[in-house]
Amino acid sequence: MRTRGVLILLPLAVLLLGLVGAAEAPAPSAADGALASSAMGGAPTRSLPVQPDRFYDPMLFYGGLHAADDQDAARPEGRLVGGVVPHHNLAAELLTRFFRQLEADPPTAVIVVGPNHEARGQPVITGRRGWQTEFGVVEADQSLVDRLVAGGLATVDDETLEPEHAIGALMPYLKYHAPNAKVVPLILHREVGLPELRRLAQALAEQTDDETLLLASVDFSHYLTRVEAEAKDAQTLPLIEEMDLTALMRLGPDHIDSPGSLSVLMLAMEERAADGPHLTGHTNSGVILRSDLIETTSYFTFTYWQQ
Repeated sequence: MRTRGVLILLPLAVLLLGLVGAAEAPAPSAADGALASSAMGGAPTRSLPVQPDRFYDPMLFYGGLHAADDQDAARPEGRLVGGVVPHHNLAAELLTRFFRQLEADPPTAVIVVGPNHEARGQPVITGRRGWQTEFGVVEADQSLVDRLVAGGLATVDDETLEPEHAIGALMPYLKYHAPNAKVVPLILHREVGLPELRRLAQALAEQTDDETLLLASVDFSHYLTRVEAEAKDAQTLPLIEEMDLTALMRLGPDHIDSPGSLSVLMLAMEERAADGPHLTGHTNSGVILRSDLIETTSYFTFTYWQQ
């Protein structure tokens, strides 16, 4: 496996404008029976029930677009089929740099696996609703959702999914950079063990093709100072590079918020013989906000490629 390290910083001016939106707590919004407006401001059209756009922060989103300009790194040959991304709006530049890689060869479907932060409901939860964004609705891939449910791999629970920022925070990026892609959301309880994760990963590898992107929506160290977070990340990185799933699954939130989500990605990519992980970004909120006093969250991005 190969890695390439990149340190990402958002401009201070952009951050100062976006601090109000940096918190993960969303504003409430109605979903059922919603009218979905077109991205270009056209007349609203009646849609199926969709999840509300609870997490979008335009200052951070467009600040990330601006900060990521002219910073594209060399990319491997082939098609992007897997990756790790954060789910915190403050990491907008990292998110932009990852998702803009989809534009040249966009996927038809994106499976997003993330943590069930509130530990509600069944061990593995999925949903059939689309997700409203500023740029239009990200439709659910109903066929793949149904196959996962029929195989006993996930349970539909759209109500539990609605407030989950591990999924919802990524939807504006997906719609903006890959507007025709459909989504399959999956959130995992932390207690889901490696045998169940292996079964899920194998099914995802078998039931998807090169036009499907599998994402682990994962934040890393939490609640530490910048220096402490960097030390924890230095411990986590080699476990990812070596695919030491047993050690990863023992890590707590001071290292990673969803080792299960990362394990599903890594197992599925191994099953598909994908090339990776390639480290494409690493930073933390203390670096971004230029403060050694705050409790931080740290972020990595990785990519996997299919030849």
